[in-house]
Amino acid sequence: MKTDRIQPYCHDSEESIAERTALFNELILPNLNLVYSLSIRFSSHRQDIDENYNECLANLFRYVHTYDRRKSLANWIFICCKRLIFDLDRRREAFKTTDDLDPEHIVSHYAEDMEHVSGNCMGMRNYREFYNDDILRALGSLNPIYREALLLQQAGYKLEEIMEIALRRGTLSTRNIETVKSRLFLAKQKMRQLIDRDGNSRKKK
Repeated sequence: MKTDRIQPYCHDSEESIAERTALFNELILPNLNLVYSLSIRFSSHRQDIDENYNECLANLFRYVHTYDRRKSLANWIFICCKRLIFDLDRRREAFKTTDDLDPEHIVSHYAEDMEHVSGNCMGMRNYREFYNDDILRALGSLNPIYREALLLQQAGYKLEEIMEIALRRGTLSTRNIETVKSRLFLAKQKMRQLIDRDGNSRKKK
């Protein structure tokens, strides 16, 4: 796996990214099989293994600079992966039950082309016309790459199509379907925190 698949935070400096990339290549790349075996071991559902693996790698990249070389690397990887996968599983279960909210009903399902819109079709250029202020604020708070994936999916695009569109737009560096899944998961999780089932803000005004 290449580290350019890991999406850095927008506030990361070039120096910080370079430092963690070097550490990731040195410490984590030789242990990819361990990370994947832990993903298999701790995932509650088989269909989540690949997504958990991808999230573990992203998490290890994010925090690799915190590893204490005086301690066991394998044990550190074990703890990081176990905690993250348990947390991901917990959040998935909460996502299924909290308020019976289906984020797929927050935005329109009808679109022909996200770049060329017409009639009542939603696109990246005109989606603001379709929602109330609370939904727009929630969408505006998302990381742009997460918002893009969510809007594309709700416009009716399949995962593979979202991946290709993101590649063309330059918001995805490689054909990695797991990155698309991760972005959608995080986008929906954030929307669930901000918007109730009626599309109103959860925060007191």
